This record gives sequence, C-alpha cells and structure tokens, in this order.
Amino acid sequence: MIRAHNLTLSLRDGQHRRPVLQGISIHIGRGEWVALTGANGCGKTSLIRTFNGLNTPSGGSLSVAGLDLRLPQNRAAVKQHVQLVFQNPEAQTVGSTPFEDIAFGLENRGLDRSLMIARIHDILQQVGLAHKAEADVASLSGGERQRLAVGCCLALEAGMIIFDEATSMLDPAGRRDILGLARELWKSGTTVLWVTQRMEELAESPRIAVMGDGQLLYDGDPRTLFYASELPDTLGWTPSPVVRIGRLLQRQGWPLHLLPLTEPQLEAML
Repeated sequence: MIRAHNLTLSLRDGQHRRPVLQGISIHIGRGEWVALTGANGCGKTSLIRTFNGLNTPSGGSLSVAGLDLRLPQNRAAVKQHVQLVFQNPEAQTVGSTPFEDIAFGLENRGLDRSLMIARIHDILQQVGLAHKAEADVASLSGGERQRLAVGCCLALEAGMIIFDEATSMLDPAGRRDILGLARELWKSGTTVLWVTQRMEELAESPRIAVMGDGQLLYDGDPRTLFYASELPDTLGWTPSPVVRIGRLLQRQGWPLHLLPLTEPQLEAML
C-alpha cells in the first residue's frame, strides 16, 4: 500500500524552507496494522499528510496504492485510496445528519441514488450508527462522531485508513469503541495506520514505527522495542504498568518472547 524510500519534505517558513522529513524509508503492505508514534513536532502529521497526497514530497520516492506521488495527476486519486480520521471529532463533518454526511462523498462520485441510499444504510449499520441516521450531528458524542468519520472513509471505499490520534479527545469508553472498530476493519482487510502516543495502544500493535526529529528511529515489533531497545528510555517514555512488571521478570531471567505487553497476557501468566 505504501512504499517510501529516502522520502524528504521541506515546508516554507517565512522566506526559508524548513526540513520536516529526512530520509524516511518505510513499506506498509496491504492489510497491515502499523502504529506510528513520536513526540509532538516529530513529523508524524507531515508524514501522514504526505501519504494522503496533501503534502508534496521534496525528494526521494513515494508510491501509494501503486501510484507515484511525485506525479501531480496522481495526488487526487490517492485521496480515495487513503483516508484520514482526524484528532478532533468536530472538525470533519459537513452534513447536518449522519445520513447526509456519508451521502456527501457518494454524491460527489455520481453514484446512482437508489444504490447510494442502500450503501449509506449499510455503512451506518457497519459503524453502529443506523439508529442515529437522521439525528442532528451536534447531538452525537465524540465517539459517535469518530464512528461517523470512519463511515465517510468507508463510503469512499478506502483501502487504507489513517487514524491520526483519533482517540486522544475521547473518554476511555470512546477510546475502546473506536479502537475496536478499527480492529474490526483491519481484520476485514483494511490497511490501518494508527497514530498514537498511548503506551497501551502501542503495546497492542503488531508493528510500531517511531519518529523523532523528522526521521524514522525504529520500525519493528513492540516486544523488541519495549524490552530490547534503549529507545523508550532515551525518549523519556513512561512505561505502562505491564511493561514495568515485565522488566522485573526480564531481570530475573525470563526470555524475551514470554514477557507481557498487555493486561490479558499478564493475567494469563499469573
């Protein structure tokens, strides 16, 4: 789905151009789940906006769904393949009801009305909003608005959805809700790039990419990152309670592949 090699990006800052991404090389296959993390200002948002065709690479190569992003004519097409769910659930709705919001993208594609109505109802059912199809969008909770944003991505038949810290403004129940929906989509074949700074969400991801100062610092599995790398301590991360217990076990000689990452894993060990 994503192939980037030595990708660079610089943005105008006054009269000068400021380097934002420096030599990023990453491959994300179709159907993968990758968690992307890093401190504020490290370049995460610039990278995903480049993947989505909103930023134009300054150098290197980037292909998305087989389309070369160095060619201007491909950038609009990429937006259909790669969709974004933003951090703020109130900043991504255009319709007054969930039905109208999903209809907006389908109408722009010129879909037959009878087919469009059937598809809208299917999508609302899929994201758990069928009972609120005609509700005022302003009456939806933050989690419901994020579900609606996911529905709009599905309406455009996106092969990849980027969740840009989509749970950061939600309560714990809302976070679990959106994370669960994203996992359902992933299991059905959607490629997911999950941007987060939450340690528990990173620990549950099969693959983690860590950014710092516009560079890719790590790309691999979570167990190696948390137990066999100095990077979390170097970056000043506060380990989760599960990882803190795992490090105690590690010092007692437990092998790497048995160290826990999640609460269910720790519970099973106990």
